[in-house]
Amino acid sequence: MKKSLIALLVATLPAAAFADVTIYGKIKGGVEYVDDGATKTTNIDDLGSRIGFKGKEDLGNGLKAIWQVETGFGIDGQTRTGSSSGTFANRNSFVGLQSDLGTLRLGNVSNFLDSDMGIVDSWEYNNNALGLGVFTRDGTRLKNSVRYDLPSIAGFSAALQYGTKESKGGLTNDRETSIVGLGYENSGFFGKYAYIHESKAVSKVASPIANVTVKDSANDKHRLEVGYNANNLLVAFGYQQAKGGVDVVGADWVGYVSKGLPAVATPISVEKVKTREYALTAAYTIGAFTPKFTYAHGDKVEVGGEKLNDSGYNQYILGVDYAISKRTTFGAQYGQIDVKGGVNNANKDLKAFGLNMIHAF
Repeated sequence: MKKSLIALLVATLPAAAFADVTIYGKIKGGVEYVDDGATKTTNIDDLGSRIGFKGKEDLGNGLKAIWQVETGFGIDGQTRTGSSSGTFANRNSFVGLQSDLGTLRLGNVSNFLDSDMGIVDSWEYNNNALGLGVFTRDGTRLKNSVRYDLPSIAGFSAALQYGTKESKGGLTNDRETSIVGLGYENSGFFGKYAYIHESKAVSKVASPIANVTVKDSANDKHRLEVGYNANNLLVAFGYQQAKGGVDVVGADWVGYVSKGLPAVATPISVEKVKTREYALTAAYTIGAFTPKFTYAHGDKVEVGGEKLNDSGYNQYILGVDYAISKRTTFGAQYGQIDVKGGVNNANKDLKAFGLNMIHAF
């Protein structure tokens, strides 16, 4: 009944209502076998499916009104949160203006790391062992934000973005966010840089280490990606560092290592947490096949100037994609995050094997 009503409504709309509107998206599904050292599970997972609508209107004199609404959802029937929840406009969604002077957008807008970077993470996955979800954790959408992109000149690009706090009062971990992004591309060579500044949070973020209190602090994050992507070859290197509250480590990284971190004997209060990470990806397309490899490394986390034992990670991913058509790709990959160490080797390697199918429309 609902489908019939929707079809009737669409049929009665004037053709002009669909002028300059593009419908796009990706359906991503896969099977993942995960071994975390304690349990072994086989999962049927959605890997980031989404649908979007975008359009523009010519306002004259080179000025255009632009808009986009993008929604992420899961095809596996599981209840999800965040950008995979199915909530309308939970991904890159905005209204804005575009001209020879650049592009201005307002809304839930992708930050520079999400829209222009992340080429070092060329994988499709749900479990972080099969992709660089830990390394690329800051590549996301920024709610309540305004973003201005300068026009590209001779391969150079730049973007500025500001996001307000979602919650204005009370205890909250929300932070005002400012982002600067710079890029250059020429003949397949590329270089991208992003700086993120997040203001102090009203409430303190809990530390994963017993007897350690991390004082409220602003966060400063830097990421650099350089490489070559042309002539069937991809080589990409990424480096990032962050300094601030304990949340700069990221929930997944903390979750992997915190089980083995010993409690500090004497309670201490520290000012800063620091992280440094590196990632390298190489891929080469031979006909319809693209074999690829990634190595990533996180240095030991520094808390108050002291490096925590067994708090770093090493990651390896090996796989191949097969493009059965221009829109449909099959993939297979094996990944491992080395999280051994801690008290009595409490942590184990996280291992996973995945098969996936991606269809773009």
